[in-house]
Amino acid sequence: MKVIHLQKNPRIYTCNSYLILGDWNRIEDVNTIIDPGTDTHILAEIERVATGCGKVAVEQIILTHNHFDHAGAIIDLKKRFGAKVFAYVETAGVDELLYNGAFLKVGDDYLEVLHAPGHSSDSVCLYCRSNQSLFSGDMQLRVRTPGGVYTQEYLDSLLMLYGRPIQTVYSGHDEPLTANIREILTETIRNVRKSAVTTG
Repeated sequence: MKVIHLQKNPRIYTCNSYLILGDWNRIEDVNTIIDPGTDTHILAEIERVATGCGKVAVEQIILTHNHFDHAGAIIDLKKRFGAKVFAYVETAGVDELLYNGAFLKVGDDYLEVLHAPGHSSDSVCLYCRSNQSLFSGDMQLRVRTPGGVYTQEYLDSLLMLYGRPIQTVYSGHDEPLTANIREILTETIRNVRKSAVTTG
């Protein structure tokens, strides 16, 4: 699985967008965008990438959640590539709903859908078992100090992620994490437990 971090538009608020290809661009690999962002800025870069001879540059789009800075461009990308759009909730342009525990072929590998409410009720993370990578969307993985109010769903999502080996995190807005991920999650879980946790 080849992950290409596409350059975002510096003039507007948008998310990190990732183009995932197979290592060898085989015809059966499924070229995928995770979170296309607010606008069509990534289109020019996609056009310059070698996405496979005779292949559609983008066959599917997966949303980690339905906020505008992650999902604003889906209609335009659908028109350009005819891509199928997956999301956890129905919204304009979505073709198929995701569910917790589903597996999607992405590039030449598979990503597991992990429902991870916290940032939003429809947030998902996408986990690749073979290389232990996680596309975390806007799931907050780092809480440095106790204090504030968190939901039980968010804490449950953190504990679910803690139970999986993770070597790389591709974030919705930050640079990728490649070290000390388990330690970061340990600190975050400890600080959230020392804060106010609500069930409502």
